[in-house]
Amino acid sequence: MSGGDGVDDDEPAEGVPASGWRAAARDRRVWAILAVVAFLLVCCCSAAAGTLLALSAGLFAAG
Repeated sequence: MSGGDGVDDDEPAEGVPASGWRAAARDRRVWAILAVVAFLLVCCCSAAAGTLLALSAGLFAAG
């Protein structure tokens, strides 16, 4: 229970940058890193899917 001191834990102190997910979401570098990671993930998954498709096509053609 609050002691009635008027302190709100959700608000950052004056002059102190907000920490946590909200501050990170406002940082453009975080979004750039996430975009690069997503791009690499999509490329790796599509390459793996293409390899599996080629292997399965080769197995069906040989059989």
